[in-house]
Amino acid sequence: MATLHDNDNTLLALVRTTFDAHSAVLFLPDQSGNYTVALSSTDNEPSVQEVTIAPGKGLVGWILRHKQPVIVNNLDMRHTFLGYYDENDEGAISAFMGCHIPEGGALCVDSVRPRAYTEEDQLLLHRFARHLARQVHSAGLACDAEDLRRYFTRLEQLSELSAQNPHWRDYLGAFLRLMAESTEFEYVAFATAQEGGSTYTVEGENTPLLITEDGMPELPLTSGGLVSWVFRNEVPVHAEGADGSPSTPLFGKLPGVPNFQSVMCLPVHLNKVTCGVLCFAGLNPRSLSQNLRTFTKIAVTYLAQYLEMLYLRHRLKSLLPRAKVHRDGAMAYDPDTAPSAPMSEEASSHGKQATSGRSGNCEHAGLCPVPRHRHQ
Repeated sequence: MATLHDNDNTLLALVRTTFDAHSAVLFLPDQSGNYTVALSSTDNEPSVQEVTIAPGKGLVGWILRHKQPVIVNNLDMRHTFLGYYDENDEGAISAFMGCHIPEGGALCVDSVRPRAYTEEDQLLLHRFARHLARQVHSAGLACDAEDLRRYFTRLEQLSELSAQNPHWRDYLGAFLRLMAESTEFEYVAFATAQEGGSTYTVEGENTPLLITEDGMPELPLTSGGLVSWVFRNEVPVHAEGADGSPSTPLFGKLPGVPNFQSVMCLPVHLNKVTCGVLCFAGLNPRSLSQNLRTFTKIAVTYLAQYLEMLYLRHRLKSLLPRAKVHRDGAMAYDPDTAPSAPMSEEASSHGKQATSGRSGNCEHAGLCPVPRHRHQ
């Protein structure tokens, strides 16, 4: 939520006195996808409470969900509620008016007098809302700058992981922990799939959920979860969970897996093939800012670069199994002693007829993009 300044509270007091209101209340979004009281100005008792309102709940929630203005000049608390007073105090309020803020949120006023507001009042309230939207946007820019500095620091740490962790298992563990700390998601995991296969494997998690002492689970690509969907469609998924719609299981219907509300599943490409999916999952709804999405997208490129290094290392070892590194400088090429790629038995039986131009075996050319380095 954007942090507003003291002069914004003065502006809210002006809103209250302009409409001779009992209270003027500003709601702004929080990271959970709900809306909290950011500022309020009250004439007297009852006083506004610090509450969180979900879209669709009560009059304020209706404005937040539908982004439409509301005027109610004869409030009947038997059929609705405001939500920002104590339940026993709401009966003192007779009229309510509110409108949404274009940048996200709602501006509301109420009165102890019935029939307090007109359509002209609603137009004026819209003007105040637009002015507050500019204030919110300015505060949001400051928050964006702070996020950018934090993410930049994390990216610097991410760039050093490869040198600090030359082995795959160590790198993946450090990478997932750093992702969880940077994004504040409760669960971060990485899954891989063999090209042309029918299953995928959960290779690593920041916190144990599926991986046990018995090993890493292999799940069908037809499991119906978000991860398998990303593998099949090769496009990312972002779900904030703020619209109240039911969540889609991350891995399909598996026992013991929490009902995650906010999710990001990002494909990891290698050799133009989706070889893995990086998953971020939260137990509560949350806003997925553009800065967060950009940071995770860059993080995926770091992960892909590390996998490419493993892939090239695997290719080099398989193609040149007897190659030696000479530290005394370049040596002349000797065809009688130069290493050659291993051949299959079938190729070996025809070796006398083979020429040097046939050394490229299709098995090597078609290696799976992600070689299995689980125990490296």
